[in-house]
Amino acid sequence: MDWRLIQQKTFTRWCNQQLKVQKISIEDLSTAFCDGVNLIALMEVLSLKSVGRHNRKPKVHAQKVDNVSKALDFIMREERIKLVNIGSEDIVTPNLKLILGLVWTLILHYQISQGFGFDIDDPATEAVEGPSAAQALLAYVKKMLPNKTINNLTTDWNDGILIASLVDAHAPGLCTEMDTMDHENALENATLAMKLAEEWLDVPQLLEPQDMVNSKVDELSMMTYLSQFLDAKLKPGAPLKQRIDPSQIMQCTGTVTSNGFLLSECTFHKPGILGCNPEEVRVREPVLGGCHVGESLNIVVDLVDAGAGNLCITIDGPHILGATGTFDDQDGAVSLNLVFHKAGTYKMAVRYGDQEVKGSPYHIRAWDPSLVTAYGSGITGIGTSVGLPADVFVDLSKSGVGSLEVAVMGPSGETYAIDVSLTERPDVFIGSYVPIASGEYRISIKLERWEVANNPFTALICDLSKVILDGPGLVKAIVNCPNFIEVFAEDGIYGELAAQFKSLLGPQDVEYHCTRANDGHHQICYTPHQVGMMEITVTCNGLAIQHSCVTPCIDPTTVTVRGAGISREILAGKPAEFFIDASHSGPGDVEALITDPSGGFIQTQIACTQQGTYAVTYEPTLAGEHAIALTFGGLKVEGSPYMVHVCDPGVAKVSGPGLKVAYIGVENLVEMCTEGSGMNKVDVNFESPLDTFAADYRLLELNECNKQIYYTPHNVGMFDMIVNCFHETTLITSQSFAVLCIDPTLITLDWRGMDANVPFNEERQILINTDDSGAQNVDVCITDLKGKVVGYPRVTEHIPGKHTVTIKIDRTGQYQLDIKCNNTSVFGCGHTFTAFDPKAIKVFGPGLDQAIMNQDNVIEVDTEEAKGSGEVGVIFSFTDQALCQVNYEIKLVSENHYKINYSPQQVGIYRITVTYAGTAIGPNTVTVPCIDPSSVTINGRGPQTGILVGSPVDFTIDASNAGPGTVDVAMTNAKGEKVPVDMEQTDCGVYNITYIPFYSGDYRAGITFGGQEVQGSPFVTQVCNPNSVVAFGAGLDKSIALNANSFTVDASQAGDGALNLTIEGPEECNIDCKADGDHIYCVSYVPPLAGTYSVNIKFADVHIPGSPFLVACSRAPPDASKCHAVMEADNQAIMVDAKNAGGTGALEVGVWGAQVPARYVTVEHNGDYTFNVSYEIPEPGETEISIKWHGQHIMGSPFKVVTE
Repeated sequence: MDWRLIQQKTFTRWCNQQLKVQKISIEDLSTAFCDGVNLIALMEVLSLKSVGRHNRKPKVHAQKVDNVSKALDFIMREERIKLVNIGSEDIVTPNLKLILGLVWTLILHYQISQGFGFDIDDPATEAVEGPSAAQALLAYVKKMLPNKTINNLTTDWNDGILIASLVDAHAPGLCTEMDTMDHENALENATLAMKLAEEWLDVPQLLEPQDMVNSKVDELSMMTYLSQFLDAKLKPGAPLKQRIDPSQIMQCTGTVTSNGFLLSECTFHKPGILGCNPEEVRVREPVLGGCHVGESLNIVVDLVDAGAGNLCITIDGPHILGATGTFDDQDGAVSLNLVFHKAGTYKMAVRYGDQEVKGSPYHIRAWDPSLVTAYGSGITGIGTSVGLPADVFVDLSKSGVGSLEVAVMGPSGETYAIDVSLTERPDVFIGSYVPIASGEYRISIKLERWEVANNPFTALICDLSKVILDGPGLVKAIVNCPNFIEVFAEDGIYGELAAQFKSLLGPQDVEYHCTRANDGHHQICYTPHQVGMMEITVTCNGLAIQHSCVTPCIDPTTVTVRGAGISREILAGKPAEFFIDASHSGPGDVEALITDPSGGFIQTQIACTQQGTYAVTYEPTLAGEHAIALTFGGLKVEGSPYMVHVCDPGVAKVSGPGLKVAYIGVENLVEMCTEGSGMNKVDVNFESPLDTFAADYRLLELNECNKQIYYTPHNVGMFDMIVNCFHETTLITSQSFAVLCIDPTLITLDWRGMDANVPFNEERQILINTDDSGAQNVDVCITDLKGKVVGYPRVTEHIPGKHTVTIKIDRTGQYQLDIKCNNTSVFGCGHTFTAFDPKAIKVFGPGLDQAIMNQDNVIEVDTEEAKGSGEVGVIFSFTDQALCQVNYEIKLVSENHYKINYSPQQVGIYRITVTYAGTAIGPNTVTVPCIDPSSVTINGRGPQTGILVGSPVDFTIDASNAGPGTVDVAMTNAKGEKVPVDMEQTDCGVYNITYIPFYSGDYRAGITFGGQEVQGSPFVTQVCNPNSVVAFGAGLDKSIALNANSFTVDASQAGDGALNLTIEGPEECNIDCKADGDHIYCVSYVPPLAGTYSVNIKFADVHIPGSPFLVACSRAPPDASKCHAVMEADNQAIMVDAKNAGGTGALEVGVWGAQVPARYVTVEHNGDYTFNVSYEIPEPGETEISIKWHGQHIMGSPFKVVTE
């Protein structure tokens, strides 16, 4: 492996060793520090300082460079460590060579330098003040290994012996193998030494053993690893060994004593060990186990590493038969053979060199399996069953406690082990197994692999869950008679079968015996001799097969019967009673079964009157012979069944319409049937409250059993009809019937509360007058057209004879009223009507929400779901009950669909009620506002032009004459955005609207009243913003006189407004303004004179930002050709005009005569770039006048003047 890879691995491990406290691990050193986070963490661990705030999750390159820069700056500034030729980009990029150099610098500073306690320079150079790191480390290992020849920190360590010697030098005895190491086993040597150093000296393997034995290992990696030994400390419990001195041989003795008697003695020789170390004495396994009584137990005591000393073994226990000891010179151990005669625990103490060895004393057990005893349900089979735990107890109190092996073999030959555990006694163990099938189980018990006495044990176990008990002897027993219990077992019965009998009241004398029918069937026969309850328990192997059953023992021969209920003649329909005495018969149930002539059974009631005595009550319903069968405990009572003859007067039937209501002037029928009753004669009587003769009657006998009675009453009202039935001359029954006599022709009906169409779920009433008819009960029912009853109206009688019928139908359809008085239909009562659903009628349309005056407003009515046949109507009124005028028309648009067009003539709140068949439908009354949007007027500045941005705009909406509506204003700006408005109602129907425009452009005010747009809406307001006007150009910064100067005014964002331009200055300027159509203006002006001009730009009569602009106007460049001169008439003065000549210089004037220059030449500046020049001509003749402007002759100069 190349040295660079070794160095990279070593430095990576060093970094990870430092970063363990931060729970950080790096894999690739070249990229581990590229974002600076791990490098900062490493520096904080090494320096025990905080680097400061940094980006813990850098994502971009700049963040990574910043982190690395902070780390490098911390190293150099805070830790004062010199770094050469490395920057942030070298780590972020990265550059592995420079990164390795950085890590080595940290190792050198924090580990090697601080380990020696003084500053060490880089190993490549030697400092004047002290040694280099390599030299210091080499001197250190030479000092630790004075007997070794060490020339370098690389190849001298390749055989692994030097590192082993260094480990042993730090902890003598830790690596004694160094004395016998072979140079050929370099990797093995290094591996052992470096492992011991890591485990016991806390020197991590920063360098791998295969790297240390590599001839190319680099010095920096070795220095990194070896420098850790500077802080090496031995951990407690290290396996330090003593060295043998082969030059000395020592004679030692060994003795074995037991209970104070010497059993054996021997002599052995040992190579000399520097001192005696009893801690190294080892007693070899399986010494500490045990043995069987009479067997030889071999004990080996290992003294190889214990040095020279005398061995003393002391054994205490119940009894020792003999012991011998021998010495083995080859392995340095003492072998001792012991034979134990008695079971028990023996204590063996081992001393070496007058000191007890480690682990002494030892306890040895001797066992005698023949003294083991076993018991329990799992051994005998008694007290257990298939599916229940079978316990096995093993008593080792006499045999000695040892390892137990308990196994069980089932009936099918399967074998499984049983886990045993100690009981409360230390020498008794318990285990259990669960039998899974009936049969024979064999239990094997071994103590320390030896079979115990009587092994194996046999247990017969039965599956009680499959044993079934049956037979009548389990249900009840008869005294002095044999009773049988059957025992069935599918898998056979194993063990002893027995039965236990116990009386609940006292001793019970029961004889029984068990008989085997076959393997799976046994029978138990028993005979009790006393009545009473008896508990029976059947057991197998001592366990109950089932829960104990309680069986009654009875004697039915002692039961007696008496009473009228078993006499010869009784009446049907009346209770009959007799008594049963079973007080001496035992705990049995009495049952009575009575059959009538038809073979049916009659219900009986049996009540216990006292202990063992019962009262039997029954009520026959048919005439004829009845049989009474009695049983006690399910057995027939002597004398049963008893025969009884029954007479039934209730069989006679009286029927016919004349039993309840009778009618004046006609025969009313009553029928009589006495078949099967034993009665053969009928008589009839009529009784009236007024003791007057109530009715005439005639009796018609159809046959012996059937008769008809026809009677005719004379007066309305109540009377009694009495029907008497006889058997021969004996009155059997007498029945009285209250009869109402009425006259239906006197009943009257009042239908005014019922119409042909009635809303369902709405109460309607009719009146019925029965005052003179004698009728008392009025019954009314409602039927559909098929005759099915659908309801019963409520009938109330507040005044006698005056009945009010309240009718309410809960469903739509066509119905008919059926009225009966005392179950008799009233003449003319078949009234047919239609029930409709007002709520099913749909009333809708805009005319229900709001109405517009003098316009058609629509309400639509759909009656299809109402299931009626009425007409639609409408009612209009004002809410204040004032008169209103509404024009309306109702049209049938299609079947069941109506349209109401109405036009109110006044504004206000209307109440509109739509009716169907005279009934208000839908919401009973709808309140509808009627408005007139056309009467709304708008006043104020709102809808106009010239409104400035930011200035409050207000206007007034007058809706005082428009009716009960709500004004709504929706304001939007030029961008289509909503503009908030402030609306205040100052008077009834008058609103003040205020808003502030913040943007220029058209503002639209959508004004509605009652949801209807008012006339002229939306109103458009033009808003302008002078502050949005921008003026720019050179003509606003500076200007040149007599030249066209221009600038631009951009009002494209200001809205509609008037642009006004004025320029004030020394002289009036000509202004030229041109617009391009997009509110952008090009302005040009020519200042006549130099000076300061004020350019005023107003938009909507408001100065725009920056206005007025102060513009400095300068003169044009000098141009003498534009300078003019005018000669005075006397040729003594000249007026020079330089207004248009530009420049600001002085006028130069020169006057020369023919011989001499002129005198008294003066130039006077008038202030407006005009000059007055005067002079005196010096002499007659030709005079030359030179006039220059900025050094140039003006036009016509020089001038020639001739004077005399």
